[in-house]
Order: sequence, then structure tokens, then C-alpha cells
Amino acid sequence: MVYHSLLQFLLSGRCAACGSGSATGLCTGCRADLAPVERPCAHCGLPMPVSTCPRQGSTWVLDAVIAPLEYVEPLDDYVQALKFAGRRHLGRALGELLVEAVRTSPASWNVETIVPVPLHRRRFLERGYNQAVEIARPVAAALRIDLCIAGIRRQRATAAQAQLGANERRANLRRAFSVTRDLKGRRVAIVDDVITTGATINSLAHELLLAGASSVQAWAVARSI
Repeated sequence: MVYHSLLQFLLSGRCAACGSGSATGLCTGCRADLAPVERPCAHCGLPMPVSTCPRQGSTWVLDAVIAPLEYVEPLDDYVQALKFAGRRHLGRALGELLVEAVRTSPASWNVETIVPVPLHRRRFLERGYNQAVEIARPVAAALRIDLCIAGIRRQRATAAQAQLGANERRANLRRAFSVTRDLKGRRVAIVDDVITTGATINSLAHELLLAGASSVQAWAVARSI
């Protein structure tokens, strides 16, 4: 019943945010309310000029970052609703926003595999789905790129990242991820909802490189500025 209701909503031609008529996930009005990242750095996603580069003083192994929107209202409300209010349909709408940004970025054109940031099993059972997977699915489908979920897991239930500083985030994520599949020579893009300090995506990227990936970049809907 829940699946049927969700399918009806997705096919109803309604904006996932306000419910007005829309041929895409978000209507023109709701899209206009979103704040783009102005002149983003291709390596960290922050607006240029970057005053404090996150690649300095930390282990930054990502080749590129694509995160088109600032994590401010109303986008932050959409992300929080997706993650904590059961509004799973927002994942598709946010994924469509990400597709548009990825398609226009030359850095993304050679990516072969998409890896959504995994949730720990306990959080997955609490939530019922992984918001990163919900965002990644429409991206993989639109770009015709392999979606890789099996063999990549979050092996530690880490503390909530939002409550931690940059150094605490890095310490919190040590050995948090496990990759048991062969990614030899694969060009990989990690997909997530928001990039804050970059600690999560860099921790996962490190494990993907150890599993044989030739390069790793990160794609997210939003970037904290």
C-alpha cells in the first residue's frame, strides 16, 4: 500500500516540495528558491576564492567535487525531511537536481560507477531506506552509470556528524567504512546528500581507492559554505 501510494505520487506530475503541477521533481518556483554555489572550486566544491581550503591539513583524496547548491533554506528543510520525516519521494527530486549539475561538468564524464554513502544497518532499520541511495538511483538511471551498493558498508555506527567539529568528524569516521568488492581500475563517484567538511566522503574514498578504484570524486546535492 505504501509503495503504491508513493508510485502514484511520483507519477502524478506534482512538485515534491509544494505539490503544485510539475513535469520534474521540483516545480520552477521551488527551484528558483534554491541558492546555487557561486564559482565552485572543482576540487572541494566551495565558492572561489576559497579562504580556508579543506584540502590543507586533512587527508583529501578526492579528484573532484560536484555540489551545485548551498545547504541553506529551503533546501536544508528538504534534506532533513528526506532523512528524518519519511518523505522518501524527495530523494528523486533532489537526484534530478544533481543530474543537471553533473551533466554540465566535464569532470564527471568518465565516471563508470556510482557509490551512495552507506548507512549503518541500525540506522537503515530505523529509517527504512538510505537517503543517499534514493538520490543516487535517478542519477545512475539518467546517466546510465552502474550503481554499486553491495560489498560497501558502514561497519561502525558513528556519532551524528552534525554535532561534531572538523577534527572530531575525521576521528569519528576512522575505519567507519568497509569495501569488500573489487573496484580495480574503476572511476568512481560517491553520492551523498550534503558535503560539510568532507570527512565522510574522504573516509569512504580512501577505502574505495584501497579496493582498486583508479579515481574517486564526490557528487552531492548541497555544500555547506
